Amino acid sequence: MENKKIIFGRQAILEAIKNSITVSKVFIQKSINRKTSEKLIPLLEKNKIPFSYVPVQKLNKLTPHNHQGIVAQIIDIKFYAIEDLLENHQNNSLFVLLDGVTDTRNMGAIIRSAAAVKATAVVIPTNGSAQITGETIKTSAGGAFQIPICRVNHLKDAIYLLQSYDIKSIVADEKAEQNIFDIDLTNTVAIVMGAEDKGVSHGVRKLCSNSAKLPILGNMDSYNVSVAAGIFLYEAIRQRLKT
Repeated sequence: MENKKIIFGRQAILEAIKNSITVSKVFIQKSINRKTSEKLIPLLEKNKIPFSYVPVQKLNKLTPHNHQGIVAQIIDIKFYAIEDLLENHQNNSLFVLLDGVTDTRNMGAIIRSAAAVKATAVVIPTNGSAQITGETIKTSAGGAFQIPICRVNHLKDAIYLLQSYDIKSIVADEKAEQNIFDIDLTNTVAIVMGAEDKGVSHGVRKLCSNSAKLPILGNMDSYNVSVAAGIFLYEAIRQRLKT
């Protein structure tokens, strides 16, 4: 049986269609601004995707979130096997591992940043983590369709597997001695981000090759996890663009 998922927001739906995700139906608010829908309608017609104009109440029933007047039903997102990606990884692959990130918007924002820098994959655990929901996809601005997402039973297993390929993993930790700017990120590496409140778990931290922090000059304890992930990823790309 098909496992259908709701996604919403113009950009998320556009990216789903462009990336050949099976969109089964699109619902558009009757009074939607023409500028919001002008790129979408021709794409729906070209790909023969059924759509209908409905009252906003219908959209509100489909999702309680800010849908921007457009909601779609898609066949559930594809997950990749990390083993397959590792077999074909390049010398400068970039993996993002998320340990206990439970906020769907943070998850979506991290996926968006990972897609923007063309990371190799985002790896999430099956349990104890936010999953890929409609809100995650919307926050990712469609990035969830542009980058492989791997779901594993335990994040430790993913780290052991990375180690078998001699791939080092770096934990984001505000208590680390080194800044991320002082670590070489030009070769294949996995960046490990932790839960919003507790950071990376002790068991996962022990397995990782290194830890790194971001300098904090103001009177704050830490960065938001999605912001920190974006800075870590940008630093990796900054170093690679220089080589």
